[in-house]
Amino acid sequence: MFKYMNERARHAAKLASVPGPVITVSRECGCSGRLFAEKLTEQINAKINDPEKSWKWVSKEVLSRASEELKIHPEQMSKLLKAEEKNFLDEIVASFTDKYYIHDTKVKKVIEEVIRSIAVRGKAVLLGRGSEVLSQDIPLSLHVKLFAPLDWRAKIMSIRMKISHEEAKKFILKIDDQRTKFRDSYLDKKQNLVLYDIEFNCAKFSLDEMIGMTVNAATIKSLL
Repeated sequence: MFKYMNERARHAAKLASVPGPVITVSRECGCSGRLFAEKLTEQINAKINDPEKSWKWVSKEVLSRASEELKIHPEQMSKLLKAEEKNFLDEIVASFTDKYYIHDTKVKKVIEEVIRSIAVRGKAVLLGRGSEVLSQDIPLSLHVKLFAPLDWRAKIMSIRMKISHEEAKKFILKIDDQRTKFRDSYLDKKQNLVLYDIEFNCAKFSLDEMIGMTVNAATIKSLL
């Protein structure tokens, strides 16, 4: 399987004379990354105004394609990625036959191949899944991070989830920690940080303002 996937990735890279363009969006829990990615893609396509050159935003598609490769149900894939222990899994995945045993390194490898393929093909806004790490070397790329103070995010999440402010804080810290560990698992040993081109404080800027500045930055960097 890995031989096939590596050949497919090399083929995709060969087809693209210049990898990208791609925009990655990283977000802290409570910052509306999904809405940002969706609206950003709409603005980009409105600016380009050419169906043949239209962009798309990708998030759950990554999990869906990866789960197809591994023959795992997307819900089970999501559970694997949220596992607190990043070592070999201790149980056989329910959707596998008894012949198969899966560990998280294979899951991450498949996701890496899927994300890399989409980033190289270009015209995509990638939301999370370590995409900012996996596409750092692509010249035609823009890496955006959405953040906000913890109390501000807790207020948002407490309303959204109908839980107390303190419960929301605990939930946010847990999700942020999971996302950071998953992202950092893709970092090369020589890397010690992720570089973002733009970081927005969601408590200070409106969604439209952040999207407008991102489109301008993408234009300046010749992504559009």
